[in-house]
Amino acid sequence: MAPADGEKIEWLLRALRHGNADALDGIYALLGGRMLALARGIVCNRADAEDVVSESFLKLARGIGGYRPGTNGCAFVMRIVRNTAYDLLRRRKVRAEEDIDAFFHLTDERYRPERMEGALVLEEAVARLAPLERRMIYYRYYLDFTLREIAKETGMSKSAVQRLVVSAEENLRRLLNAGQDKE
Repeated sequence: MAPADGEKIEWLLRALRHGNADALDGIYALLGGRMLALARGIVCNRADAEDVVSESFLKLARGIGGYRPGTNGCAFVMRIVRNTAYDLLRRRKVRAEEDIDAFFHLTDERYRPERMEGALVLEEAVARLAPLERRMIYYRYYLDFTLREIAKETGMSKSAVQRLVVSAEENLRRLLNAGQDKE
């Protein structure tokens, strides 16, 4: 996520916290695709995923007081989506495992045809990473978690997470460069 998008999300969450319900539209514009992809990866059904996203917006509006300004706004929103998806599965007594590979499908409606080839190359390279490296890339770049947030989420030390993220980035870069050398 671009730093400017992170600042926009921060601004929108602050606006929502001050009672501006229109901020939800802005949050949807910036994060709606990611929210749907995350929900769909957990509940494995588009209709249920759409319900999860809708319910997540209600929870976001009601629970905005729990957001601490200056923290990672994207991670805050994505946690709500993840927890809402798990709540849905619990209500249905379904056990799910996050299918990390499902989150890396980059070819959705937000991508223009000219970007599809690059997205597919990236998707294939990520799929070739080791499972733990894929998980680190997922947390760092898809959910936009900080190293500290990843450490908290995984129960690892911050330094271990940092080493894993750097290793995953290097391996991803190597895979992408190897793909370019073939051309």
